[in-house]
Parts: sequence; C-alpha cells; structure tokens
Amino acid sequence: MDAVYVVGPFWNEAMKAGHPGVTASVSPYKPENRITSGMPDPDELLDRYSQIVGFDPRKEDQGKSWEIAKVFHNLRGGTITHGIQARTISGQASSEFSHVYFESTRSSLDAALKSVRTLKEADSSRPRL
Repeated sequence: MDAVYVVGPFWNEAMKAGHPGVTASVSPYKPENRITSGMPDPDELLDRYSQIVGFDPRKEDQGKSWEIAKVFHNLRGGTITHGIQARTISGQASSEFSHVYFESTRSSLDAALKSVRTLKEADSSRPRL
C-alpha cells in the first residue's frame, strides 16, 4: 500500500496532487512536466523500491494484487474526501481549500468501480473448473 500511495499521483487523476490552486496541466506528475519539476518516472521509483525490499508489488499474482491495491487506494481517497466534504457542509472544515475535494469523492469512487469491473471482466474470461 505504501508503494501505491507513493506513485498514486502519477496515475490517479481523481486525486489531484499538489497545491489546490494547481491545474492538472502543470502537475509535476504529468510526463511532459517531470523533467522540469525533477520528478522521476513512476516505474523508476517502483523499480528502486523493488530493488531495496526484494519484492515487486506489480508482479505479485500476475499484477492482480497491484490492481487491487490501486482500487483500495481510490476507495480510501474517496472515503477521505467524502469526510472532508461532510465537514465542509457542516461548517467544520479545517481548510479554506476544502471545497476543492468535492469532485474528488465521486471521481475516486467511480475510478475504483471502473477498476473493479475491469478486474472482474478479466477474471471471468478465465476458464473455471
């Protein structure tokens, strides 16, 4: 889960990383912005992680466990942003930027559901005895 969390901003469009005022086009995680931002490639980070710990989470269970971890990451993010949204609506938000998370709740949960459906389709194509 730590590895998914670290590389999440590279692929998780639902949860925009960085300052709330930063638009997706200037995100340091986008491939075209990585050189100027000094951000490494996500595979480079994961390769180094795998080298250090002796385990590559992307290869466990033919990659299925990695995809499930990404689903959990989206569900977790959607749940957290839902809590932020609820606190904002009730007037208990701790940040002046709390409103920026409103769209993230639905997009995170939608991304998780889409991934689950993709995993299910891939799994159902395998013959069962």
